[in-house]
Amino acid sequence: MFYRWRTKFAKSRFNTQIADILKTPPIRLVDAPWAIISMVSNSDVPMYLLSMKSFYTRLKRGKIIAIVDRDMPADLRRTLSEHFIGIEFAILEDIDTGSCQRGGTWERLVYLLDHAEKEYAIQVDCDTLAFGADVDEVIRCAETNTAFTLSNAGRPIESMLEIAADAKKMDSDYVGIVVERLFDRYPDGAHRKYVRASSGFAGFARGGFPRGEIEVFHREMKKLLPDRWHQWGTEQNGSNFAVANSPGASVLPWPKYANFWEGLERGRSSFLHFIGSSRYLDGYFAAQGKKIITELMQRG
Repeated sequence: MFYRWRTKFAKSRFNTQIADILKTPPIRLVDAPWAIISMVSNSDVPMYLLSMKSFYTRLKRGKIIAIVDRDMPADLRRTLSEHFIGIEFAILEDIDTGSCQRGGTWERLVYLLDHAEKEYAIQVDCDTLAFGADVDEVIRCAETNTAFTLSNAGRPIESMLEIAADAKKMDSDYVGIVVERLFDRYPDGAHRKYVRASSGFAGFARGGFPRGEIEVFHREMKKLLPDRWHQWGTEQNGSNFAVANSPGASVLPWPKYANFWEGLERGRSSFLHFIGSSRYLDGYFAAQGKKIITELMQRG
């Protein structure tokens, strides 16, 4: 209970600190053969505005699609539409996940793979921030139809067997690691790839990984871990599997693109994913966010 209260308080304080994001000028979207897709909850709208404006002003073009709950109030949708002129909405409850589970952001992953059948798709979490001079590596991936992901400490794409062996050395009961320990039992795992990465920021190549393949992955892993497969966190395993098994997939350079945590050396990153356990640590997210707001105000 104390953890939930502390998190709620930290988020409220963060939203107060970045409140001026609502005063920044709108962005008129520029069409491009890719879409930037995010799941946006009702309580994450200010954070999403900050994240997406920081990213879009560097990417400079592309469609924007927000996956929202059916019950998102009209005023929040209006806020999003006013700040991103041309934004599209997808309703979370209307996404058909097929044989994959609902919840735990699996709807988002299936939607991304479905969308990537027709054009390149970039997944951006609301708790990410682009504050460096450029995102040139991401632009290059989008322009060349190359899947990408933000890896943990620069870890490369490996075989599933290599990942399983490494996971078995780790003293962790986190479901994502428990899943990885089972990869040496995955059908044809010796010829399948995986990357230990974050699903918070990833690019999906057009035609790179069929939706049917993620349904197979979901089915096989559910057989191997029936009691825990529906826990939050397994969608990240699915995202990592999808990216790693896409032709020519790339891992973004670390630490230019990194997950923010207590041990990360500050000042070496241009794009950070502020993961839940460290999101509000030292007020760094808000401090960088306020710099972005000043930047946006000056751009006019």
